[in-house]
Amino acid sequence: MNKVTGLEKVTDLTLYTGTFGKKGCTCNCIGCTQNGYITKRKQNQGNLEQIKIIMDKLPNLKNAYILGNPDVSVDTKFCNQAAKEFIKNGINVMFSTSGYKALETAKTLFKDLDPAYISYISYSVDTLDKEKMRYLKGSNKLNMQDIEDAIAYCQELNIPVKIQPTLWEINQDDYKEIIDNFYNKFNIRWYTFHAGSFEALRNKNVGLNHVKPSKWKEIVSNIQKIAEEKKLKILLPRIFLNKEEMIECKNNIHTYCANGGSGLQIWLEKDNIRCTYCPLLAEVHPEFTFLIQEKMANFISQNGVCAIQKEALDNDLIYNSNKKEGRIFSSSKGELYNVCRFYSIREDFKS
Repeated sequence: MNKVTGLEKVTDLTLYTGTFGKKGCTCNCIGCTQNGYITKRKQNQGNLEQIKIIMDKLPNLKNAYILGNPDVSVDTKFCNQAAKEFIKNGINVMFSTSGYKALETAKTLFKDLDPAYISYISYSVDTLDKEKMRYLKGSNKLNMQDIEDAIAYCQELNIPVKIQPTLWEINQDDYKEIIDNFYNKFNIRWYTFHAGSFEALRNKNVGLNHVKPSKWKEIVSNIQKIAEEKKLKILLPRIFLNKEEMIECKNNIHTYCANGGSGLQIWLEKDNIRCTYCPLLAEVHPEFTFLIQEKMANFISQNGVCAIQKEALDNDLIYNSNKKEGRIFSSSKGELYNVCRFYSIREDFKS
């Protein structure tokens, strides 16, 4: 595929502002996605010249999702400076954080930014249970009251807040309490859910398990019901589909790794700006990343089958799948098929 043509299609950017990875983060999340390929890169903090190059190479960019290095609590001042550059060029910005020093981070992050250009900030709250939080985040430095103070500060600035839990088996039922807490206290109506994923954790003893297929189906159904009742905006990866849903998937799924897409993820390396259309794929197949300066980009195609689906599951789950391939699972309601986790439910139940 001609990479230049691909970059002209990009409207949405997810940006890691360096390559510190898990080693340089303010948290030590046990299931950190920046724990594979990225740990093999030389540690680097990005610079504003790279931000200008990105905008030049992505002429139709509309939204920049700034994740930090790898969290906005690590390099908050630089994330603020990068946001100013994007906003100066009419590009909307979004942010994501674990919530470390949440209020202090928010005040530095938003300094002198026009709230009209800030689409949202998301807080990765996986649980309200202190022990589970300590285990999942690998730190006892996160404070829920501090996170809630930061959310109140964001609302004072009219900056939308999104809650973004990642569900593993250990916290697979905590979504109910999370939604109730932030809905009741702050009237937050926007939730994006992730299923904990193993592509960066392969062959590492992390003490986590993927949510089982039947349980994930139950979670998806329950969250949809809650969302309809409370008039929420939600995003939920489907991951496991029955036969009827699989037919619909085959007719509708957009394969980023085969075709490119409107979204691009970037890491700011010391001497390069490295890109991927699929962040999951990049963690275990770095050959499918490319430099923004290159004229061509490599995309993977294996007879229409995603190479990363199996890699995102834990070993026990793969072992218990049909033929131990990690693709088809037996359940009491029939077979369930594992699909790309970018194939998601997106619903907005407006009040």
